Amino acid sequence: MSLDRDLDGDPFRVDLFRCRDAALVLAPFRDQHAVEPWTNLPEIDQLVFKTLFISVCHQMNWDVLQSAMAEWLLPDVGSRLEALAGTTPRQISVLLQDYPKQGRVRAVERSRILRETARSLKEMLAAGGGLSRLLRNPTLEGPSGFYETIASIPAFTGDPFDKKARVLAHDLHREGIMKFCDPENLKPAVEYHLIRLYLRSGRVVPTSDAVRDELLGENRPARPRLVKLLRGAVDVAMRQTALYSGIDIATLNYLEWQIGRSICVEELGPELTPFHCEAPAPSDMPYEVRALAPCRCPFAGFCSSLNEPGYPWFREPQFQKSIY
Repeated sequence: MSLDRDLDGDPFRVDLFRCRDAALVLAPFRDQHAVEPWTNLPEIDQLVFKTLFISVCHQMNWDVLQSAMAEWLLPDVGSRLEALAGTTPRQISVLLQDYPKQGRVRAVERSRILRETARSLKEMLAAGGGLSRLLRNPTLEGPSGFYETIASIPAFTGDPFDKKARVLAHDLHREGIMKFCDPENLKPAVEYHLIRLYLRSGRVVPTSDAVRDELLGENRPARPRLVKLLRGAVDVAMRQTALYSGIDIATLNYLEWQIGRSICVEELGPELTPFHCEAPAPSDMPYEVRALAPCRCPFAGFCSSLNEPGYPWFREPQFQKSIY
């Protein structure tokens, strides 16, 4: 009952001072882009590839999945939509047969999503379809804007925070695939690495013992309502961090996602702190992230989990959804 009562109030607090601390560290960041296998393809083919990839990218290593799909689908991705509309679980299993965490492959689910996305894209590429209008007038908001257009694809619906749609917008913006007329309408894409990072860094803080205990409890599926409220708080904190740092939302999202997945890993706790937070940055970390601080974690100077006695090493709630 105590948790239900607390969830009716304000279960999380956004610490603006911690947001400012993070912003000061992140402000010098300058985004860099490597030449990718899809970089020189026509704009429409890049858009189709990214949409297909992100539609099935959840709870799996981004780089591994994107590389595998690029090898499978490029360069003639646009002409393969008919075939992709018949994707089988077997094809996904073979594509990802070397992935170390086979329980996360979820071939039946990903093949279904890929079939649905391919069918939707085929319709949207028809003369006068949604993608044609979007490419002529690349806006994020409004009638025929990106968010409205992409919401016609099932994989990009059903999430109150539109994580996949926002991630897709970020990638299109950062890689210069689409030059949106209203980049100020880019929105945070809150997923589990970012939730963990914002809790540990102290930018989002539980306001009651019941909420704190729930986050620290045994490893079990979390209440959807708790996850929704927590994602909402992280969304607010990300917007504040972006505002203070002067970095656009898409770039901030990418940068902090890299920190969350590479440094502030789920298993991290006091016993691993010296290696993961205070040691020199590893050579395989993206150069632009390593450049932010001499130590592995750029937030080591103010992180609540690292610096405040008794502040927990929170982990993200367990939530088996493709939106997470």
